[in-house]
Amino acid sequence: MTQPKTRRRPLIAAETTSRSISFDSFYRSEYRNIVAMGRALLKDGAAAEDLAQESFLAAHRHWDRISRYDAPQAWVRRVMINRANSMRRRLGAEWRALAKVGADRETQMPDLSPATTEVWDQVGDLPRRQRQAVVLHYVGQLTMNEIGEAMGCSSGAVKSHLHRARETLGRRLSDWNEE
Repeated sequence: MTQPKTRRRPLIAAETTSRSISFDSFYRSEYRNIVAMGRALLKDGAAAEDLAQESFLAAHRHWDRISRYDAPQAWVRRVMINRANSMRRRLGAEWRALAKVGADRETQMPDLSPATTEVWDQVGDLPRRQRQAVVLHYVGQLTMNEIGEAMGCSSGAVKSHLHRARETLGRRLSDWNEE
């Protein structure tokens, strides 16, 4: 009889018993970065703040275990990505419903130039995995290995997602510049 396959958890590196940081210091050092990535994924500042709070709350609930990971921020990024996917689906449904009744969706990132807003709008329209790779690379400034851990894939797959995203964005944005 074969053993059932267990799901691999790449972001949970070997636990170390000697390394444990306080949740407060972890929160203070990582919060802004998680909000920035959430904002880029969702194009909504308030939703990104909610997303970050939910992700850190989940970490706080399990802090005794998570604090011993080599990279607890990788765990929080993974939670943030999963919740961003769910929130994006929910917000998309809400925006479509508002559009049907004629409500105008307000711009969620008023502090960005029109060109920058257009770039992030185009990033938001990329397929989910490409969008995640772009945000984690350019906003999160993570390495290919860290992005792979957060997305649950290899660094080669991350490079492929980034390559396809850059090609698509280059094509879309060159069309936009010609208009």
